[in-house]
Amino acid sequence: MNIAVISPDRRQGGTTISVLLAVALAQTQNLSTCLTYTGNNNKAMAGVLGLKSTEDMTRNLTQVIKMLEANAISRDEIQDYCIKVPNVPNLQVIETASETVSYEDSAKLIRFAIESLNHEIVITDVTTEIYDEVTQSVIDNADLIIMVLTQSKDVGDKLAYWETAEVIKHLNAKGLVYVFNQYDPYVEAFRETTKRLGLRHRRCAKISYNPFIRRTSNRGNLQSILSFILDKDPRVIELHNDLKECIMMILANLGRKTVWPHK
Repeated sequence: MNIAVISPDRRQGGTTISVLLAVALAQTQNLSTCLTYTGNNNKAMAGVLGLKSTEDMTRNLTQVIKMLEANAISRDEIQDYCIKVPNVPNLQVIETASETVSYEDSAKLIRFAIESLNHEIVITDVTTEIYDEVTQSVIDNADLIIMVLTQSKDVGDKLAYWETAEVIKHLNAKGLVYVFNQYDPYVEAFRETTKRLGLRHRRCAKISYNPFIRRTSNRGNLQSILSFILDKDPRVIELHNDLKECIMMILANLGRKTVWPHK
């Protein structure tokens, strides 16, 4: 199943949310999961997961693109170019861009990857603009779209513009849910936030602001936060229910049940 993670504005934490959800789906639901992204080079994803970009990676991308152009690669073979995420056995990342690969070739590769990967869940962090051709391709292939928002007024204004431009109507037709990143109850209650933006509350979830997310991201091991969340570590206690509700909302909209681990 393909999930597209988008946002109406930049720097809303779409990459962080993509990674957190991918780690949780892989580890708590035992679903084989793959992360990918649009755009020229999303170094943030590799950075928060501790993945090292290498020359071999660039050569691999170039090799795949050449095989694509020659129709010399099968759908099954694309799995060989996925990178294992440290300490998360059933989570992988497929690099679709580098500084030496053109935007056109990168777009071609991501389309092929999304259509060909045989993981149970494929999450695409969409960093390109909504009207970009590759963005539309990802959305068209998505089984569910997750829109990442914050409590910022600017984001609300951008969301209103998308509503006027009928972008939201198109996304709703595909299946749209919302995740509020860095939620702060001191700004306003969560139900007040969703009401202010005119959103159906049951299609919304949140990830509360927590400095431990930044701490693990900066150290290149964001995936390690899940064990603290599941253990209900006091430093991340509010994230336990937040992440559980996110996963339940996502799987319910994909027609699947959630079995949350108990410790």
